[in-house]
Amino acid sequence: AMAEGHCISSMKSNSAMRTYHCLYTTALHSTGGVSFPDKPGIYSPFNDVILTNNTVGYVMAKAYFPLDAPEKKILLEASHFFPLPGDPSSDAYE
Repeated sequence: AMAEGHCISSMKSNSAMRTYHCLYTTALHSTGGVSFPDKPGIYSPFNDVILTNNTVGYVMAKAYFPLDAPEKKILLEASHFFPLPGDPSSDAYE
């Protein structure tokens, strides 16, 4: 689930164009039962709506795993993100 969302902007050197991303706190869960903390940056248009806390999402991303993971965060470069709104703790959530 995604939580603690906030948006940032960045500017490439030699360009006046800004790029916007929303950052969230989450974790990746491996099939081996290990969880890795993560803070993915997801491309977001200017003034986009930040997801509510605990929104579940399907993320397609390139991943960088540092040699000392899980102590250091894994870096995800999201290429696609599909939020699945609703309350995952609800019995009616599918």
